[in-house]
Amino acid sequence: MISVKNIIKTFEDGVTVLKGVDCEIKKGEVVAIIGPSGSGKSTLLRCMNLLCVPTYGEVWLKDSLLTPVDPYLHTEVIEASNTYKKLIAEGMDGSEAIKKIKAEDLLKEKFSSAEGKAYKAEIKKIYNESHIDINLARQRMGMVFQHFNLFNNLTVMENLTLAPTQLKLKTNEEAEQIAMTLLKRIGLEDKADVYPSTLSGGQKQRIAIVRALAMNPDIMLFDEPTSALDPEMVGEVLDLMKQLAGEGMTMVIVTHEMGFAREVADKIIFIDEGIIKEQGTPAEIFGNPKDARLKDFLSKVL
Repeated sequence: MISVKNIIKTFEDGVTVLKGVDCEIKKGEVVAIIGPSGSGKSTLLRCMNLLCVPTYGEVWLKDSLLTPVDPYLHTEVIEASNTYKKLIAEGMDGSEAIKKIKAEDLLKEKFSSAEGKAYKAEIKKIYNESHIDINLARQRMGMVFQHFNLFNNLTVMENLTLAPTQLKLKTNEEAEQIAMTLLKRIGLEDKADVYPSTLSGGQKQRIAIVRALAMNPDIMLFDEPTSALDPEMVGEVLDLMKQLAGEGMTMVIVTHEMGFAREVADKIIFIDEGIIKEQGTPAEIFGNPKDARLKDFLSKVL
């Protein structure tokens, strides 16, 4: 469903938050991303739908490439480069040449003509065959934020119908019908005509979740969806997420709720200092952690 390949993210201040992250999210899988604050969890999630654009690496949604082509991830691109051809001409073995080019970052990306026409043609071929506009991709990827991100000047119904109608995916009547069905599902149909400012935090977050569901996404991304809620409101949001998981929705969840992760997730990814230190089933992560940093983290949060 989503393939993250060697994602590196360096911000303008020079801080590298992600340091070569690889992970796969399969269809129907519920994946929880855990780790200490500042470890890169939310940055990784945001890289999946390009709210945060990776510095290097690629993100794929099924067979569609969301990012620019990273030449280091494609052997055929490297082999078409002038740098590779030069190393081969000097007598180096092909596999060794590729290894050296990757390890020493030898491709002259900043100079458009330095690696030759064949190199550029290979990159263009991959891009033309696989790349998809990110706005189209986002229609298939629902996103739920920590602070709800509802439009306070719009009613609940208007919040739910805005995207489907603006993108001309649904008529107003169709969008309102879907919205009301979703509101009934979470027991908030009586809130259709009120403004978000009148709702509790738990109600706002449930509205935010069904707003994403109104687009009928293939996958849902949750960025710490309960961390801004009062403790008594957390349960109602987690219950809705459990329902979605039970229905087979593909979900990636950045969370501090260890009990929820243990109960609902199929796979848990532990990230620390921008690196995935360990990943596995809840039983493996919580019952038999191997990484020393993970053991230390769990000792403090469980």
